[in-house]
Amino acid sequence: MQVFDPAQDAINIYKAQNKPRDMDLLINIVAHRSNAQRQEIMRSYYNQFHKQIQDDFHSNLSGNFQEAMVALFFTPIDYDCYQIYKAIKGLGTNEDTLIEIFATRDNEGINQIKQRFPQLYKKDLLTEIHNDTSGFFRDILEALLQANRSYNKNPNVEECKFCAQRLFNAQEDKKEVLHSTFIEIFTKKSREELAVISKEYYQWYKKTLIEVVDSKFGGDVRRVLKAIIFAILSPSEYFARRIYKAVKGLGTNDTVLIRVLVSRDEIDIERIKRYYQQSYNKSLYEAVKSDVSGDYQKLLLTLIGN
Repeated sequence: MQVFDPAQDAINIYKAQNKPRDMDLLINIVAHRSNAQRQEIMRSYYNQFHKQIQDDFHSNLSGNFQEAMVALFFTPIDYDCYQIYKAIKGLGTNEDTLIEIFATRDNEGINQIKQRFPQLYKKDLLTEIHNDTSGFFRDILEALLQANRSYNKNPNVEECKFCAQRLFNAQEDKKEVLHSTFIEIFTKKSREELAVISKEYYQWYKKTLIEVVDSKFGGDVRRVLKAIIFAILSPSEYFARRIYKAVKGLGTNDTVLIRVLVSRDEIDIERIKRYYQQSYNKSLYEAVKSDVSGDYQKLLLTLIGN
């Protein structure tokens, strides 16, 4: 078994970027290290060469290969903050990124993001989200950012039945009541509670909550509510769907593809691979292989593994 040596890895990464370049060596090192190990390599790289490794990647690499390499050297929380910052800076907002991150991170993750974001970008995240979004979409993002989701793993079935009834009754009420009821329940109930609520709703009203959201909501509000359902009840399935949408058809949404593969690499990539195979009758490895090319392809396929 090879002993991890961050100093030697740093030297090899430095050499691999200089002529004659050896991208295979670079990929083999980076893709086979954990995030914690990459942080050690990054520190050793700076100590030896007085350069930030990500700065050298920006100088020596290009395109999506560069983007993926840079992404792998962020800590998970810093990477989330970086993606959020990119989503809201300048004109326009990338709602897709905000939905994916805020709907899928747990209370601890959200709180870490809120604490770290101003340290990195000198801005308060809640203020930035409030100023950059609007309407019910802003309401639900702000509710998610409160990180008030229950930790209850043993749902009270009667309470869950009542919540299912509230969701049903809210559909006959004013739009504000409809939105506030769904936001409250979707952002505060635990995974286990939402699972029972979803089951009770279907049992009583013969519709899934996904069907209800599809019929009663539109735009970004619909997308974030659906993301919460999928991400809370089956996160690996949610991310398999994200990758499928990123690679299907003409062109590739490389931003989503990189973000999902990097952020889930040490969490549930094996489960994502299983869901992908079951859902689309094609392995994740083959799906990515047929959609991207070059060193970028080699890096992603090494991360995915067979």
